[in-house]
Amino acid sequence: MRVLVLAPSAYLLGGVQDWLANLVPGLREGGLEVTVAVPDGDHHRHGPYARAYPALAAGAIANPSGSAEGRIRAIAALLERLDPDLVLGVNLVDLYPAARRARRRGRFHGRVVMTLHALQAEYFDDLRRHGAGIDAVIATNRLACRLASGRGGMDPARVLYAPYGVPVPPWQLPDGDPAATLKLAWVGRLEQEQKRVHDLPPLLEALQARGIDVRLSIAGDGEERPALERSLAPWIERGRVRMLGHVDQGRLAAEVYGHHHALVITSSWETGPIVAWQAMASGMAVVSSRYVGAGLEGALEQDATALLFPCGDADAAAGALARLRDPALLERLSRAGHALVARRYSGAASLAAWRRALDQATALPPLPQAPEEPAPAPAGRLDRWLGRQRGEDLRRLLGLRFRHGSPGSEWPHAGGDGAGGAGDAAGTGAQAEHLLAAAARLDAPGASHG
Repeated sequence: MRVLVLAPSAYLLGGVQDWLANLVPGLREGGLEVTVAVPDGDHHRHGPYARAYPALAAGAIANPSGSAEGRIRAIAALLERLDPDLVLGVNLVDLYPAARRARRRGRFHGRVVMTLHALQAEYFDDLRRHGAGIDAVIATNRLACRLASGRGGMDPARVLYAPYGVPVPPWQLPDGDPAATLKLAWVGRLEQEQKRVHDLPPLLEALQARGIDVRLSIAGDGEERPALERSLAPWIERGRVRMLGHVDQGRLAAEVYGHHHALVITSSWETGPIVAWQAMASGMAVVSSRYVGAGLEGALEQDATALLFPCGDADAAAGALARLRDPALLERLSRAGHALVARRYSGAASLAAWRRALDQATALPPLPQAPEEPAPAPAGRLDRWLGRQRGEDLRRLLGLRFRHGSPGSEWPHAGGDGAGGAGDAAGTGAQAEHLLAAAARLDAPGASHG
């Protein structure tokens, strides 16, 4: 099987990047011919990405004009040149109109698969918009699978599940007496909407009010780092909190995982998270918010594999963490979490699930020929004067190029990216809240999922 993977190159950190870096070598070792291609431009840069993930041997996709038509042409040309059996899209929405164009020309005959890594409204809207040309969705989370069919309109038979995977060393309990000093870690992107990093200062205050001696290591970077450092300044000055910044996988294994008693998760939603599986594999306990995405997945079970608290409830989180001062409970959770990951989320289990999903995607009945995609909006005056195709031809002939202000504008991750305007932002925020509320009802234990 010949597989083409299209992924962004603007981001060198995160669970999706780690997933891809682990998956591709495993697929190649299993006999698949896997090609990885990433954009090369101002924000999406092939060079740094290739250096960060050399095992992927990623090639570059260039868009000389910077227009939407230029992106579609670049991807369509790659599909027509390689004609892979399967193309996996990783948050590059222009794949779908490009694949439809290449198919209509009779130069691309493979299957198109969306890999779904987030519970965000725009990705489900893209499924509705482009679903006539998408053969399958592979999601890393059970709730995301339900939403792909319910919210995204995909045929449930074309929605497949394959989780993230992590290395699983032999079980070992982290060192140190939790009753004397409770060693905690928080790992992730420092942002508020999903990860809720600003829940950490109130949590520390609640732990302090209970008289619990805590050491917290925060590994990650992001837009909220300056504000978080200001909020945590008293704890940082007393040596109770360490801000580690971006920590690669090697340092996480050497300094974080297995070296703290518990991982704290404060998120509002997740499709993993990989950090939970990594922490459990290292023998750490997990104390987590009841984030949207945890229910149907069924991995984090109260008092069985983890301790859980309502999202945003600092006092409840502190109460759960206080329980870990009992060494017997800590060891029980450590062993149970390690066993869970070894069974469901190991590298081998994940690779087998992804290989199975790829085989299932290729075996699906072919889609009916989809109608031609609506043309992108005019990119500028040349398109309005000459038409989209001739306008793009002239831009390339003259070497004209659009400059983009962000990665999501240069190579959009979803159809709603780069829309601009305060009204659009407000609409997107309301749409996200509506999706999260609906997803929470679907994900709740005991909910009807008929």
